[in-house]
Amino acid sequence: MKRFALAVLVPVLAVAGEAPQPRQQGDAEGGGMMGGMMKDGMGGMMGGSMKEMSAIHGLLSDHTKIERSVEDIPNGVQTITTSQDPQVTALIREHVWQMKERIEQGRPIRQMDPLFRELFKNHQHIHIAIENVEGGARVTETSDTPRVTPLIRQHARRAVSEFVAEGMPRAMRPTPLPPGYVPQDDMQREGRRGTGCCCSAGA
Repeated sequence: MKRFALAVLVPVLAVAGEAPQPRQQGDAEGGGMMGGMMKDGMGGMMGGSMKEMSAIHGLLSDHTKIERSVEDIPNGVQTITTSQDPQVTALIREHVWQMKERIEQGRPIRQMDPLFRELFKNHQHIHIAIENVEGGARVTETSDTPRVTPLIRQHARRAVSEFVAEGMPRAMRPTPLPPGYVPQDDMQREGRRGTGCCCSAGA
């Protein structure tokens, strides 16, 4: 099984498993100095909670302890992500459930990344099933529309696999859209132009 990282979405200045600090007056939501950094810095910009950011940072930091396989299935992918380190196993399971909830609720994260923007714009077409396996989790991610399937597969490979290969520096860079994919906003703009031309001709 190749060594890959979990589908971690963003890097942050947080420490996985850090003991909570007493909240001081004037601290940002999330608790203590770290909460302030998260709100005013990268965490706030990305839209993730303190707990989510801590799990993501921990997985990025320990990516060499993670094993992951990715397999294309009809309409999506199936991934198995595991670790022999019990603490990393717990982070894997925590993270996949957090991201499943975000997709289902349409709560975007990592919006500086064009791939993630499109994933969350199409969140209602993405379906995620999670099963605990020894050392981690099996995730089945599919779409009910063919247009979204390439986004799911691009995320599994071009985002996640590259996060593992390069760690935190890669997570700081955006992920390209699948070849030939046209963002929804561009399609809508083209449609409006076409409608305008038709109206003018009809007049």
